[in-house]
Amino acid sequence: MSTPDIEHDRLVRGKAPVDRAFLASSAWNYGALFAGILVLAMATTALGNFVLNPLTYSRAQQVAAADALAAGHNIAIADSNIDWRALRRENIARLGETPDIVIFGGSRWQEASSDVAPGQKLYNAFVSNDHFEDMMAITELLYANHRLPKTLVLSVRFSTFEYLDRRGAWWWKTFAPEYRAMAKRLGVTPHPWYDTIAAGKWAHLLSLDALLGKLEQYRDRQTLWRVTDALSDGTLDVVGSDGALRFSEARLATETADYARRNATTMAALHRTTRLKVDPALVVQLGDLIAFVKRQGVKIVFAQTPFHPVYFAAIQGTPYHEDLQRIEAELDRVATTAGAAVVGSFDAVKEGCAEADYRDFNHARMQCLRRIVAQALAPGTSHRRGLPYVL
Repeated sequence: MSTPDIEHDRLVRGKAPVDRAFLASSAWNYGALFAGILVLAMATTALGNFVLNPLTYSRAQQVAAADALAAGHNIAIADSNIDWRALRRENIARLGETPDIVIFGGSRWQEASSDVAPGQKLYNAFVSNDHFEDMMAITELLYANHRLPKTLVLSVRFSTFEYLDRRGAWWWKTFAPEYRAMAKRLGVTPHPWYDTIAAGKWAHLLSLDALLGKLEQYRDRQTLWRVTDALSDGTLDVVGSDGALRFSEARLATETADYARRNATTMAALHRTTRLKVDPALVVQLGDLIAFVKRQGVKIVFAQTPFHPVYFAAIQGTPYHEDLQRIEAELDRVATTAGAAVVGSFDAVKEGCAEADYRDFNHARMQCLRRIVAQALAPGTSHRRGLPYVL
């Protein structure tokens, strides 16, 4: 028997009756199919990014690289945007002997090879986008693995003491276990656990743009990383057994003095009105960290790398420069109170570094870094910020 609805369809529309249950079922099936395709696409993207970024996501590959470095070899990498903290964790655990000097800072220190300290065993533990929590974590790694050096060189940058909610970089969270362990040793309150989850790192696996970029990079270079005994390569960057990074010949050819000057001018214009906020709780914890390191019989030196002279001149008299001066003053105050040395500054002219010594607005080449390290290692080094040092 026909229902009133079906009769209405026949009479009014002149068409066959509509099976609403069938339509609902079809909509559900199409929705499920779309969801399945979306999940498959996301899984494929994540897998591709995982495979093409072995030194960021694969512990097995990080261990293999660390083993090679600990054995005195170097590694050539297609991309220097790796998880440096994960690599440092594995590398430091495998160091065969304690270095005389460990340098720790951000990418400003990445090129400081053993050549900056002739005759001494140096390990460069730099990471990218460093923050105060990284200082605590690297100290924990060195202490826990019985590799604290005679001299520990640390560095402060514009965002070292930033409040968490003002940071654009989240890579420090890879070091969350070491950071929390050192906080416990110092008896200080760490950030809440949920603020130390490296969600950004893993969410990046879902980036289609990142995957396409990596595929293009692999097409051009035909490798992700490999063990080598060479210290330079035409297209690949090289991480030495001393931890320092040597850029490829192709990249170095593009980073001319003219490029560095233009970059310094551009970045200064962007930063002139930027304000920097210092979290006072982190500054207090710095004093606790210095005291801990000194109790281990380690000489601790804070070494500042200067900005490109064009950049530093262009930000004079701006809110940004004012905030940089305040950060320097805070470091000076804490270091003086705790008995740590401070060398270098943000001012290239004071440090004797010229335009030719830079790759961009804040990354100095070896000749400038050598001057700063020489100050840090000078006998009787104390508080000598901004004093020109003659090599």
